[in-house]
Amino acid sequence: MVKLGMAQTAEKGAYPEVMCATEHGLKTRAYYGPTGLLNFGGPVGECTLQPFVVDKPVMTKLWALSEQQTHCSWII
Repeated sequence: MVKLGMAQTAEKGAYPEVMCATEHGLKTRAYYGPTGLLNFGGPVGECTLQPFVVDKPVMTKLWALSEQQTHCSWII
């Protein structure tokens, strides 16, 4: 996939996480990732955050499913 230009290398794929962990002044509840064609590559920046991502019932359901599947419970 990388050779065809349809995916990034592991190093480039880690850029958004590194940026979010080290950059000051980023928005909370924002999505940072590749900003190129279909968000598959290109420079890292703020991307479109779809409304369902911050929908409370959806977040609650995803959290519960994640705990169930990983057998890890987090008290928040």
